[in-house]
Amino acid sequence: MWPKKVKEDALVSCRRKCCVCHMFCGRNIELHHIVMESKGGESTFDNCIPLCFNCHAEAGHYNNDHPKGTKYSSAELRRHRDNWYRTVQQLDLADHKWEANENKQPKEVYEDQVVTLKGFVWREAFPGPPNYDSFDTDRIETYWMLILPEPICLFANSFETEETIKIENIKKLQLCVDPEFYSSSKEIIRTDVELTGKLFMSITGHHHGDANFDIRGQHA
Repeated sequence: MWPKKVKEDALVSCRRKCCVCHMFCGRNIELHHIVMESKGGESTFDNCIPLCFNCHAEAGHYNNDHPKGTKYSSAELRRHRDNWYRTVQQLDLADHKWEANENKQPKEVYEDQVVTLKGFVWREAFPGPPNYDSFDTDRIETYWMLILPEPICLFANSFETEETIKIENIKKLQLCVDPEFYSSSKEIIRTDVELTGKLFMSITGHHHGDANFDIRGQHA
C-alpha cells in the first residue's frame, strides 16, 4: 500500500502520464515498485514509478524460465522515470515563462516563411485512426513536439476561402520531419534546440499541435 503523500507526489510529478510510453492515463495509472516488495523494496517515492496498465504488466510479469523479449531492469525503470520527471519540470518551466510574458508582444510568423525557433523537444502519443478519440480503441500515433519558451502568433490562409487567419497563443508545434530524422536525431529529445523551418496551420486529425513546423530539408 502506497502512503498517500508518496502517491500524490508521484502522480503530480508525472502528470498522470506513464513514465515509459508517456501516454496520458487519467484514472488508469498504477504505481509500480521498482524493487519489488517481495525483495525488500519499500513504498517510497524513490522506489516508485507510475505506469499505464500495459507497461505495468510488461514491467511486472516476466518468466525467467521461459524468457521472451527483454526484461525491464530496476536501473532502466529509474532512468525512464527520472527522464520523464525532468521533462515535466521543463514543461512546467515553460508554463511559468508564458505566464511571465503575458503582456509581451508575441512574435508574428507568416505561413511558409522560413524562421528559426528555439524550444524544448519532447515526444507525445495521441489517439490516431480510425476515430482519433481513445487510446483503447484507436491506433496510437507518436510525434515530436517543439515547446516554445514564449507564445507566437501565425498568419495563415484559410484552406477554404483563402482569407487571412491570425492564430494566437501558439505554444506547442508538431514537428514535420523526414522519416530518417527520428533515428538520426534521437539526441535532441528532451533538450533545448534551435530549429529552422516553415509553419502551417493544423488541418487534419493527425495534427495535434497549436500549429505545425515543417523542418524537412532544413538544418538544426
